[in-house]
Amino acid sequence: MDAGTLINVFSQTFSVDPAPRKQAEEYLKQAALQSGYTTSVLTLVAQADVPEQVRLAAAVNIKNQVKFHWVASEEDGSVSGPDFVIPDAEKATVKQNIVGVMLAAPPLVQAQVSETLALISASDFPTSWTTLLPELVARLNSAGQDYGVINGVLSTANIIFKRYRNAFRSDALYTELNYVFTELVTPMKELLKRTSGAIALNPPPEVAKQLLICIRLICRVFYSLHSHDLPEPFEDTLAEWMAEFHNYLNYENDALKETDMEKESVVDMVKTAICENINLYIEKFEEEFESYLGTFVQDVWSLLMKVGLTANTDRLAATAIRFLTTVCKSVHSKLFGEEATLKNIVESIVIPNLQIREEDEELFDMNHVEYIRRDIEGSDSDTRRRMACELVKGLTAKFPEFITTAVSGHVSSLLAVYATDPVNNWKAKDCAIYLVVALTVRGATTAKGATTVNSFVNVGEFFAAHIQPEVMTPAGQGSAFLKADALKFITTFRSQIPKDMFVAMLPNVVGLLAHESSVVHSYAAHCIERMLMVKDAGQPRFVSADLAPVLTQLLTNLFGAFTLGDSAENEYLMKCLMRVVSFMGPEIKVFATQCQTQIVNMLVEVAKNPRNPAYNHYLFETVAGLVKHSCQNDPNQCTQFEGLLFPPFQHILEMDVTEFAPYVFQILSQLLEIRPLPLPAAYMALFPPLLSPVLWERSGNVPALVRLLQAYLQKAHSAIIQGNHLPAILGVFQKLAASKNHDHEGFYVLNTLVEFLDPAALAPFMAGIWGLLFTRLQGSKTPKFVRSLTVFIGLFASKHGVNALEESIAKVQPGLFMQLLQGVVLGALTTVHGDMEKKICAVGFGKVLCTHPALLANGPVWGKTLEALVVMLERPEPEGGDDLDAEVDEAPGYTAAYAQLHHSSKVESDPIVEVKDPKQFLCSQLAQVSAQQPLSPVIKTLPQEVQQALMGYCQLAGVAIQ
Repeated sequence: MDAGTLINVFSQTFSVDPAPRKQAEEYLKQAALQSGYTTSVLTLVAQADVPEQVRLAAAVNIKNQVKFHWVASEEDGSVSGPDFVIPDAEKATVKQNIVGVMLAAPPLVQAQVSETLALISASDFPTSWTTLLPELVARLNSAGQDYGVINGVLSTANIIFKRYRNAFRSDALYTELNYVFTELVTPMKELLKRTSGAIALNPPPEVAKQLLICIRLICRVFYSLHSHDLPEPFEDTLAEWMAEFHNYLNYENDALKETDMEKESVVDMVKTAICENINLYIEKFEEEFESYLGTFVQDVWSLLMKVGLTANTDRLAATAIRFLTTVCKSVHSKLFGEEATLKNIVESIVIPNLQIREEDEELFDMNHVEYIRRDIEGSDSDTRRRMACELVKGLTAKFPEFITTAVSGHVSSLLAVYATDPVNNWKAKDCAIYLVVALTVRGATTAKGATTVNSFVNVGEFFAAHIQPEVMTPAGQGSAFLKADALKFITTFRSQIPKDMFVAMLPNVVGLLAHESSVVHSYAAHCIERMLMVKDAGQPRFVSADLAPVLTQLLTNLFGAFTLGDSAENEYLMKCLMRVVSFMGPEIKVFATQCQTQIVNMLVEVAKNPRNPAYNHYLFETVAGLVKHSCQNDPNQCTQFEGLLFPPFQHILEMDVTEFAPYVFQILSQLLEIRPLPLPAAYMALFPPLLSPVLWERSGNVPALVRLLQAYLQKAHSAIIQGNHLPAILGVFQKLAASKNHDHEGFYVLNTLVEFLDPAALAPFMAGIWGLLFTRLQGSKTPKFVRSLTVFIGLFASKHGVNALEESIAKVQPGLFMQLLQGVVLGALTTVHGDMEKKICAVGFGKVLCTHPALLANGPVWGKTLEALVVMLERPEPEGGDDLDAEVDEAPGYTAAYAQLHHSSKVESDPIVEVKDPKQFLCSQLAQVSAQQPLSPVIKTLPQEVQQALMGYCQLAGVAIQ
């Protein structure tokens, strides 16, 4: 591929003019499916005379090329067939050259190439890329003092070996790790010593910085290689490694301190990496680490005494505190057992790191999203405050009485300071609240908040004296920080706060939704949303009557809060709105039009530039909830909702807002399934575009489109046949059936055709349908496909009869039905799950058992078929089901996967509604046949448990099988 063309095309991808930019992107998309493309782009990345911006774009492009086209997908992600895979010869060329390209590239380009190398290694290393590790080691050994090369190699190794941290234990993993240990540990240890020697000579700052980057990368690789067991090569030289770690925890270099208080210094980065390593050792290799523990506890203690409170030391402080917390929670907590030591920890480590800082205040005011991410319940961010709280929890678990007394004393002192000047000393109360939460919570979950509390702390007393007043004062009075703290306290202890106390405060909490601070009204929304989820003994604590008196003001304030500050796309507000709609159920109908009108305006606005996946998901969940609770009991309401929703939905589809299309299809399905006939013309006008292949190419669209297609077939099958749309629908089915990812959804379409279409309309196409299914069965069958095919055969027999089924299959090949039954169905029946699927198979294959002459004449096969049906019916369903509240709790991000709206969940229909109990139906059919042809001789040959189950069915139905 011509280099000049590629340079020009990549240059066009930066164009501010969308036309040439789109043209360039489309060219690259098509070129990526050609052999030789990957090596051509890699060659371009390697050319030093090409502008760096172009090389960077090419490096990103090749990373994506490898990500999507290096390995054939086990499951076809697209309904159009298998993806393009880079040819083996081209892969070999890439692997031969990529290390050299990576090491010679400028830093930004090098980072992208390094990630590409890691992607390749994830599938090929070490089995299919035996030269990689020896080449990396050789580069390390031959680099001399070129730390640009050394750090490039180590960066790549770091990215490659990170996958071990979350890998499942297996023989293959340990074989791979042993290979890495053999090749890498000795060179890495020698590099560590050599680099430490160079640092000891006090080189110039820029040189020292590169040397310390090398040390940090060695520490990160060290961490990855210890993710499972203590490697023998490390265990044998553990004293040497620990001596180096000890030295660097005490290393200082004023010349390398950062003047930018937001930027972490390289020295602190090294110390942070070492703290993570020793924390891993105390967690996983306690026995081997025990002799070094005292030294490192002292090192980390001394470190924390020197670490400042600036933002650029946050990671170091949090990681160091976490190490002490881990030690405290272990059997070595005796290291902290002296009262003077505990007192010192609280005063010198806990209190300073809990204090609110100027940086936190700025974050609170200027970036509420980041502040909440770090602070709110459930965040996994290791902040100073969170780690200080965890340290208090750890100490309280080991030394409950002393720590409770000591911390309570500090709480009293802080509250006393606050009381002298509440306006200016609010930070003291903020710290006191954090201390009380840390001291009190012994166990917690995201769903329930605090589940176990410190028996030495009176939560109710503190709440009444210091938390409730902050909530009860008007929104415009008092500290915004303290109101946020109080709301968080209520949310944390929601299971402990009595219902009547919260109901009494509810108007005030609702009032805080109107607070100008984005953090405060976000925490108010979060508090209400979480409270509505509280259950006592499995039953909801609150009922709609508890919310009804404030509902009007609650909705007014919620919608008003979206206009405050930068909360236009506030996910906490939207989640609260979604929860209120769900909680009120049908009673929300009175407010539905008002809510939907405002939500439609928000939907139009957000469709211009979707940025927040969680907000958008909760937005559509709210729409679906309003449709559900307004229209299910009054289908005539659909017309009003359609009038509101169709214009923005049409805009979303016309503008190709890909993130929103699956949501739109789901809500259209929901409306279509609920609304009475006849359908408005707008629905049928929308139908032909839904069959466009472009829509079906996007994997995330498929489940929603299938459901929408099913809804049309159910409500408008006559119009679909009259409009000659059936061939296009079968074309969709053909694509779905060819995809391992979507074949079951192809069967959903096929089942709906059989259920709702006149058999005469479908009959001309059945031979082609069976041919497609049998071709797939022979070529690439999977358990899912075979199970879906079995259910389809059962449905066909149930709806159209056994004779029609056999005649239809015989058009492909005479006598094929019995072969299919013995070779495919018998093995698959016992794997069928789902109450409706079992019912379909019991009825359909029950009819086959009782009406198919050849099967009735073949006792052994007949018996095996009956046995398979009974085993299927007796097999319990897997545990678990749809818990709407739990499912909607966390919104998915934008992925290729389908994001289901749980308020829009499809109500399963019964295609054989005339049969109430499949077990009774089966034995009744058998009893009728046995009156003409005795069946008991064959039944007596079946396993005893099958016979007993049949007897139970007969007793329920009041029949006997002869």
